[in-house]
Amino acid sequence: MRSLETILGLVPLLVLARVQSNPSSTSSLDLAAPGTQACAEIASNYPDDVFWPQSATYVTESTYTYSETCVLSPSCVFEPSDATSIGSALRIIKATRSRFSVRAGGHMPVPGAQSVQSGVMIALGKLNTRILNANKTIASIGPGQIWADVYTWLAPEGLAVNGGRYGTVGVGGLLVGGGISYFSSTKGWGCDTIVAYEVVLADGLVVEATEDGPYADLFWALHGGHNNFGIVTRFDLTTFPVTSAYIGGAIWDGDSMSAQSQFFSAFDSYMSPGGGVDDPNVATSAIINITPSTGLKQLTSIQFAPGTDPSPRAFENFTTINAPVIQALPGAVLPSWTALPILLEEIGERGFRHIYSSVSFYPDPRAIRIANETVIELSLLELSSVPNVTVSFTYQPVSRDWLEASRARGNNVLNLDPRLGTFIAGLVSVTWSNATDDATINQLVQSIVQTIEIRTRQLGLYYPFIYLNDAGPSQRPFERYGGGTSLPRLLAIREKYDSDSFLRNYLGHGFPLL
Repeated sequence: MRSLETILGLVPLLVLARVQSNPSSTSSLDLAAPGTQACAEIASNYPDDVFWPQSATYVTESTYTYSETCVLSPSCVFEPSDATSIGSALRIIKATRSRFSVRAGGHMPVPGAQSVQSGVMIALGKLNTRILNANKTIASIGPGQIWADVYTWLAPEGLAVNGGRYGTVGVGGLLVGGGISYFSSTKGWGCDTIVAYEVVLADGLVVEATEDGPYADLFWALHGGHNNFGIVTRFDLTTFPVTSAYIGGAIWDGDSMSAQSQFFSAFDSYMSPGGGVDDPNVATSAIINITPSTGLKQLTSIQFAPGTDPSPRAFENFTTINAPVIQALPGAVLPSWTALPILLEEIGERGFRHIYSSVSFYPDPRAIRIANETVIELSLLELSSVPNVTVSFTYQPVSRDWLEASRARGNNVLNLDPRLGTFIAGLVSVTWSNATDDATINQLVQSIVQTIEIRTRQLGLYYPFIYLNDAGPSQRPFERYGGGTSLPRLLAIREKYDSDSFLRNYLGHGFPLL
């Protein structure tokens, strides 16, 4: 007896037959035909790995995205088991001229970044390799897993890799976009610790890209170049020893002026020369939240310091804040540093609508307060009558130590100059429930970023950097990387590996080069 998924799989084949035999088919069917044909041909080679609409696996995989704004309706979902099968599928997709997408963790809240309308969705969940080399200095990991899985695998060895801060974020997307880590001030961006990539090229060829190998140019381009050059199926990262860590912080009620004053005074002290930001062995984020419909404000500090110091000096101004605490992190040394990314998993909750946008500036108290004032004032002005909305701004310190560690490991696509000093990579994020509010919220986010940029530029405090993994749908991060020097090189490398523009025109990108 045929399974339900097998029976459902026949439906697109019947549709394909009708489309091919009827030249006067409607435009919607014509549009879907390449995707349906590609799915059918891939299914003939990998019958157990292709899932059609209405099947349980299709529904699960096609909706497994961080933001509901990104849920589309692919012709099928293909779950490859290895790089070779992806290469075979790419040749079929190319021959049928089907659109396609690639989804690892699905965390980037940019429509089209991980799913596709009427095309092949390649879901990388089965690419979950976790292998240590003989001397445990290199971890080979597949892109289709989340960082919590990687960290809990390495922790019993007393090891870590330079990956994401939130346990639910996927491996693949974070690393090809750069990667902010708890260890960045000593290790650089997440991509800086990658020593090799296994990658499937546009023609289906599977290659290994290393710094000094025949694909050295591709190796550089993948260090922050997003999915514009191929599909990465394995990352080889250097490991380093770490076990215990101080994990602290809190969420405070931010409604009182006293709480806000203490919070920003503490963050000013952290960001000042000689403050906590100049200690390469600690990491922090400061976050403001507002619910516009109620006016409720919250202030959050997340504090991390590997080692055994129970009271890191870097955080001393935060630990003395006298305001009502809504929720507190342990404020103690825990046996495993992995407790923090696992505790923060709930922040990566799926099932809502999300949008990000990136804006950067120097850590001057005036710029810090411009960001806070802009977020609060514009959110209350535009969204006070909109229910179920939370607007946040995350201050993410990028220290000079971080940039020097990155430069010491070899240039990446981001290519930020340490001589420009420490800055704050700001993240605007909004969570909401109703699709009818999409346009209003998109406009608000753009207004917030534009206002912060204008006001900080007027003071000479704007930092010209858009971080790809935090960028909004309308932003163009590559234009600013390396002060504008990275983009021409990226375009030349793309021309070399995608000369007929197959990936450029048919693969869904969160952020194309141009």
